[in-house]
Amino acid sequence: MNEILAYVDWVFRALFLLVVLFLMVIFWERKFSLFFGGKSSLRTKADHTLHSCFLTALCTVVFFIIGNILSDHIITLPMEKIALRRLFYFLGMVNLTFFFVSLFLLHAIRQCGFSNIARTVSYLMFIELSLYFIQLVVRGYLDISYSLLNSFVAASFFICNISAFIILISYPTKLFLDKKHFDLGNR
Repeated sequence: MNEILAYVDWVFRALFLLVVLFLMVIFWERKFSLFFGGKSSLRTKADHTLHSCFLTALCTVVFFIIGNILSDHIITLPMEKIALRRLFYFLGMVNLTFFFVSLFLLHAIRQCGFSNIARTVSYLMFIELSLYFIQLVVRGYLDISYSLLNSFVAASFFICNISAFIILISYPTKLFLDKKHFDLGNR
C-alpha cells in the first residue's frame, strides 16, 4: 500500500511541476502583461482564456503550497486532539476561501472573464471546501471517526486535486499541440 501511495505522490508532484512549468513558460512569453497589461492586452476570447487560466494556475499553485505548509505546521502543534482537528479543518476552509477571493479579485482587477477551466477548478475547490466543512463538523465537533468516511474524504481530496491539476494542464497542452500543428503545417 505504501508503494502505491509513493507512486501516486510522484504522479501528483509531476502534475504540479507541469503546472508550475506552464506558469513559467507563459510568464516568460508574455512578461508582465499577464499582471499589468491593462484592458488593451485582452483583445480576443483566446486572450481572456489564457489570462484566466494563468490566474487560476497561479492561485492554485500558491494556495496549494500555503495549504501544505499550514497543514505540516498545524499537525506538529502541541494541542489536544479535538482542538487540533478543529484548527486544521478550519484553516483548510480559510485557505480555500482566500483562494476563491484571490481568484475573483485577480479576474476583476484584470477585467478578465472566467474561463471554463477557471470555473471547473473553482467547482473542484468548492467540493474540497465542503469536505473540510464536513470533516470539521463530523471529526472536530461530533468526534466521529468512521474509517469509511475518512477513506471517502481522503479519496475525494485526492481526486479533486488530481483533477484540478489535469484540467490546468489541459489548456497549455492544447495550446502547445495547436502551435506545434500550426508550425508543422507552415513548412
